[in-house]
Amino acid sequence: MTNNHSFIKSIFFDLGQTLVELSYLKVCMYNALKKNLTSYNINLTELMYKWGYKTHHLFIEYREKSFIDTIEIHILGLKAVLNYYKIKISDELIRIIVNDVWYSFIENSRLYPNTIKILNSLKKNGYKLGLITNSEFFIVNGILQKHNLYEFFDAKVISGVIKLYKPNPQLFSNAIDLAECFPFEAIYVGDSEIDIKGANNIGMITVIVNRNEVPDPGVGIQPDYRINSLMELPDLISKIDKIQSIKFGSML
Repeated sequence: MTNNHSFIKSIFFDLGQTLVELSYLKVCMYNALKKNLTSYNINLTELMYKWGYKTHHLFIEYREKSFIDTIEIHILGLKAVLNYYKIKISDELIRIIVNDVWYSFIENSRLYPNTIKILNSLKKNGYKLGLITNSEFFIVNGILQKHNLYEFFDAKVISGVIKLYKPNPQLFSNAIDLAECFPFEAIYVGDSEIDIKGANNIGMITVIVNRNEVPDPGVGIQPDYRINSLMELPDLISKIDKIQSIKFGSML
């Protein structure tokens, strides 16, 4: 099947936990703390987990209220945890630690198995591919360059560039505009309920890859489809294409 005969035109992906593993981020956080806080008698593993927990909850707090970029949220999280342990270091050193984390993560980032294979197959079949991600430009740019992914994506909507976070529907509307298609001709593939909330709101077809490590309570949003790995995506797209063709084909 090629896109010349397909109802579905565009497929958008989240980046972290969908295409790129995030598990190594904990290692990067621990190493950055160890490198910069060697003079303190403290359990760095405990500190790392508290930092991750605090940052995650700060992100939940800010994502639908006001925009603070990813780096600043990690800085706020680390400051809060250091205050809890009564550790006083400069704002400059806190920023150095956070930057160490992300540059190390970019350098050591890993794609999920078969990511390149699936993207290549979809691209060859004529689909427009895109990214919609809650991240900073330098992080996304670094990961795409490291893994030679730039050629795959026709549209990139990055929260750090437009100063909004998912689930704000505007990110998804921007993606649809860039792809020059209707929402019901596009699929969004993410890893969590909050990921697909904005896509649902504008009428995109939504797919969750069951990889979420941190529960997001209270969201209560259901995707149209769930899969366990990207390898299931091509067959699912064929199924969706037939359904959408029947549902909307006579209207166009």
